[in-house]
Amino acid sequence: MYAQHQQTKTKKLVWSGYAVFVWSIVYMFPHLYWALGGTMGGFLLKPQRLEMAHFELINWIASVFLTVAGFIGLAFIYWSKGRVSSYTWLFISWAGCSLAASHGIFGIVDRILQITGVIGVESGSFHIHEDAYVVWDLLLFEPWFLIEGILFSIVGWCFLKKARSRKIWLAACIFGIVVGLVTGMMGVRFA
Repeated sequence: MYAQHQQTKTKKLVWSGYAVFVWSIVYMFPHLYWALGGTMGGFLLKPQRLEMAHFELINWIASVFLTVAGFIGLAFIYWSKGRVSSYTWLFISWAGCSLAASHGIFGIVDRILQITGVIGVESGSFHIHEDAYVVWDLLLFEPWFLIEGILFSIVGWCFLKKARSRKIWLAACIFGIVVGLVTGMMGVRFA
């Protein structure tokens, strides 16, 4: 795959790399705010989340992960000169695509099923006034994961030049997402 990488960066690769960077960094700011002890916007979360003992630590970790994810997008543009680095960025992008997209898809479906009453929320059946966080998850947080996964798949796609490599990339991303969905249905969620 390394040999198929264009030496001159295409506009699509530059656009997709910056899209990953901007999308990740924008989502990092609320986590950084909460990591620093901020409470504004807490109504978007489960009521118990702000009271968790490790809430700030979790948001520090999320801030680091999101910053690294953003820089992965830039790495495709600026630091992909060698075979090892190219494979490294592709593997990380594949993992990011698989985890984020499967998390987003699973979360969206799960929240829709909770709102429609097919499955219950932790407190029983869904009530908008008590469980508004479910709606916020559906409209804000889960779509962010899905879009992040899509952006990681696009940057990997744009990085590759030959149609065969792109087909393999697409198949690998779909496989990773399916594995993520299956593990989600088994009760294992990675984020």
